[in-house]
Amino acid sequence: MWALLSRNEAQPPLNPDLSFLAISFLTLEAVLEVVIICFAGFMAAKTKLLSTAGQKVISQLNVDLFTPCLVFTKLAPSLSLNKMVDIIIIPIFYAVTTLASLVCSRVMSNFMSLNNAESDYVTAMAVFGNSNSLPVSLTMSLAYTLPDLLWDQIEDDDSDKVASRGILYLLIFQQLGQILRWSWGYNKLLRKRSPEELSGYQLETEAEISVGSDDVESSRASSSSRQANDSEEENDSLLTNRKQPIVETITAEQSVLSQIWYSKPVQGFLSFMNPPLYAMLISIVVASVPAFQKEFFYNDSFIQNTLTKSIDQLGSVSIPLILIVLGSNLYPSADIPAPSRNYKKIVFASLVSRMILPSFVLLPLIAICVKYVNISILDDPIFLIVAFVLTVSPPAIQLSQITQLNGIYQKEMAGVLFWGYVILTLPTTIFIVVTSLEVLKWAT
Repeated sequence: MWALLSRNEAQPPLNPDLSFLAISFLTLEAVLEVVIICFAGFMAAKTKLLSTAGQKVISQLNVDLFTPCLVFTKLAPSLSLNKMVDIIIIPIFYAVTTLASLVCSRVMSNFMSLNNAESDYVTAMAVFGNSNSLPVSLTMSLAYTLPDLLWDQIEDDDSDKVASRGILYLLIFQQLGQILRWSWGYNKLLRKRSPEELSGYQLETEAEISVGSDDVESSRASSSSRQANDSEEENDSLLTNRKQPIVETITAEQSVLSQIWYSKPVQGFLSFMNPPLYAMLISIVVASVPAFQKEFFYNDSFIQNTLTKSIDQLGSVSIPLILIVLGSNLYPSADIPAPSRNYKKIVFASLVSRMILPSFVLLPLIAICVKYVNISILDDPIFLIVAFVLTVSPPAIQLSQITQLNGIYQKEMAGVLFWGYVILTLPTTIFIVVTSLEVLKWAT
């Protein structure tokens, strides 16, 4: 899909009056791109080529290696200090859409009487929409097909530039989503939970009681061992005192460094970070220093021809692997824990909170802003298309990685992705593209 960016000649819109059937066909093509790769993963699981253990290994490898490479190669060359100022509206738009989805998810969770863990899962499904595979494919197709997407503020604007701007907007939205997904989503909403948390109640089990008795026994054993070692410690202290002046300075330095390293702010930051977030941080640093950015991406340098190309090759593996694992998750496996008792409620609440309810708030708001607020990129036609598509996009595919790594709600994840991508995506996307074209006519 990214190869479309490398077209050498600008292509004018193919159909000045795009029919409803043509829009439907374009949407179908974009959806089928995802479905076909997922089907390959489904068949790999069905034929026992890819086991549940293998899926977890692939997911972990993707999170720790391939996804960070993808983030770096897509974000670092696309940003600059000037562009960061121009696209300030995107973080604001992301915050508004996230807040709307969060409120919708909490309303649906309360309506469905879900417990805290289930409510957090529904919230994750609602706030983390797909801004990668499906929206990218659809945006690329529409940029070269729909009429009236040229921006009058860009000199000699053409379909290639329209597509590049659409991809840039999506990239920024993706990275904002990645930051929140791998921090708040990974560490809070979809974190590992005990069976008691998942079922919604806490019980004092025999295991907890036995832990208490074990603590008593261990304390007795430790006190007796301390008495036995007292004499040895007295002898060792004589030798230690002789060496103390020699190592006193080193010990003091190590103590200071140790205090800094184990301080709450540092440990909190380290626990918050993960490989994709480190990649985003490095990308922002490279993008903020023009000399670094040119050396990595534009000067045909040794670094670009070796390190950058290697990272790019690794990053290109990420999305196909995500889709393969997604497809394999759709195959019923005995290794995956059974669904929760509120399976249907969770799936229904997730889809409504993600793909339906937020649109009633966000679509009119976006249309009004595009019509009356002429700042930043709001009057760029492709931004309207991207904003509308993102509003009703299904849950992010990468959420299947997180649920698999943390071992929670894997059956529910498969249900959400099946209904979201196979059933709902086609009609909702057709509706949203047609609506965006009508709003574009009204706004201009």
